Amino acid sequence: MYHTEIRIKGKLNPDWSDWFEGMIVHHRISGDTILCGSLPDISAVYGVLSRLSSLGITLISVVCEEEPRPCPPE
Repeated sequence: MYHTEIRIKGKLNPDWSDWFEGMIVHHRISGDTILCGSLPDISAVYGVLSRLSSLGITLISVVCEEEPRPCPPE
C-alpha cells in the first residue's frame, strides 16, 4: 500500500471521493484541496492523477510513500 497525498488547486466536492479510489477530500484554508489515502500500487496513483487531469484540475504536488501515515487534519 502507498500512502498518497495529492494537493490540487481549488475545492473539490467530497462526493468525488469514490471516483478517486476512496481518497479523503480535505479542504485547506488556503483554498486548495488535498486528496489523502492509501492506494494499492503505483498504477492506482497514476489512475487518480489521470482522472484529475481529465477534469482539467491543476495539480500542485504529489507525495507517495510506502509507509502508512495518517492524513493531515482539516
